[in-house]
This record gives sequence, C-alpha cells and structure tokens, in this order.
Amino acid sequence: MRALAFDTHWAVKALCEAGAAEPRTEAFVETSGDAITGNLATKADSSESETALRADIAGSEARVQAKIAGVRAEIGGLEARLYRQLWIMAAGIVGLTVALVKLLG
Repeated sequence: MRALAFDTHWAVKALCEAGAAEPRTEAFVETSGDAITGNLATKADSSESETALRADIAGSEARVQAKIAGVRAEIGGLEARLYRQLWIMAAGIVGLTVALVKLLG
C-alpha cells in the first residue's frame, strides 16, 4: 500500500490536453509517479523504525545502568578502604597521644 496516491490517468489526460504526445506523456507520468510514491515511508516503515529505535534505546539504557552499578560498587569499595585507613590513622594518633602523655607526664 502506497502512502501517497498519484492519479496517473488524470496526469496523462491533463498533459495530452495541453498538447503533449500521448506515448511520451504516459512514460513521463509513469516514471514521475514511481519517483513520487516509490521513496515514501509507509506507516509500517515508521512503526518498524520506531520499534528498532526503542530496542536500541533499551539496550543502551541497560548498558548504562550496568556501568552505573559497576561504578557504585567501585565507589563502595573505595569508601570501605578509606574508612579502614581513617581508623588506622585514628588509632595511631591515639597511640602517639598516650605515649606522649606517659613520656611527658
């Protein structure tokens, strides 16, 4: 089913009435009609493209979500290491403070 109707009979009749030769007019109208209607997207074409685009978007979204989850996991690991280092530094500061108090006091 074509998306645009092109009345070839009307076009041939109009050109012949304007003085054009009928065989050439028929050839011209036929090729013009094919050019006009042949490259138009139909509703089915549009629907197929939309479906493919939605699938691509869904796939991209899934990949982005997976990457975000990976980054969050990596940040969680870094956070745990940071807290561990802070506790070690705090214990060292407390130990040094106790040693200095005993030494000076």
